[in-house]
Amino acid sequence: MTAPPGPRVLVLCRAGSLLSLQRTLSRAGRKVEQIETIQTEPVRIGGMPSWLHDDPPADLWIVTSRAIADTFLRTRPEWRARLRRIPEVVAVGNDTRRALAASGFRHVRSAPDGGTPALLRVLGRRLDRRVLYLRSDRAGPGLAHELRRRGARVRERVVYRVRTGRPLRAAERRRLGAATIWAVSSPSALDGFRTMFGAATFDRRIARVNCVALGPRTARALRAAGAQRVAVARPSTQEGLTKLLAKELRDASDRAPRARARR
Repeated sequence: MTAPPGPRVLVLCRAGSLLSLQRTLSRAGRKVEQIETIQTEPVRIGGMPSWLHDDPPADLWIVTSRAIADTFLRTRPEWRARLRRIPEVVAVGNDTRRALAASGFRHVRSAPDGGTPALLRVLGRRLDRRVLYLRSDRAGPGLAHELRRRGARVRERVVYRVRTGRPLRAAERRRLGAATIWAVSSPSALDGFRTMFGAATFDRRIARVNCVALGPRTARALRAAGAQRVAVARPSTQEGLTKLLAKELRDASDRAPRARARR
C-alpha cells in the first residue's frame, strides 16, 4: 500500500500562526499542509512584580513575537492591564502588532521582521529610556545587551517557553517528505521540524526542496541547514509570504508542462 500523495506546500510554523495563509492558498485550489513544529507555553509566575505598579511600568515595551499576546498575556489579564499603561510599544512584524491589537493595545508601532539589526534601526542609536523586553527561553540575551549598550535601562524577563512538536511517525515522514516547497516562519520552526522529522532524513531532503522564508533571519537559518534554493518574503509579513508562495506555485506549474514536453 503506497503512502498518500504529499502536499505541494509544507508550512512550518508555531501552533496557531499563519492561519490566513493556509486559508488563502486553499481557497485558490492550492494544496497546503501546515505543521506545528513548535508550541509555546507560559512560564509560571507566582505574583505580579512590584515594578508593574509603576506609572507607567516602562517608557518603551519591545515585543518581538506574537506569542507574547497569544501565549502569555492571554493567561495573565492582570499583567495585560498594567502593560497597557506603557506609552510606547514597538512590535516586530505586522502579525505581532495585530496580536497585540486583538489584546486591546492601541497605537502600537510596527518594526520590520528582520531580526535585531532591523529593530535597532527603528529604535535609533540612543535609548536613554526604561525599556521592557519580555521574551521566550530561546531568544537569548543578545537584544537586551545591545539595548543596554545604547543607553537603555532594560528590564528583561522570560515569560514563555518554546517546545518542539511530537516526533513524526514513518508514514507521516513519507507523506510530508513528498512536499515540493517548504514555507518556514522562523529559525525555531525549522529546528523543530528537523527534530520531528529526524535529522538524517531532514538533512537529505532540505537540499532538494524549494524553500521560502518569512524574513532574512529565517533565510539564513535555511541556508545554514543546507537549503540550496531559498526565496525571502518581502515584506516579511504573512501577506508577503502568501504572495511569494503563490508565485512559487505558479512558477512550479509553468515548469511542469515544459519538463513533460522535453521527455
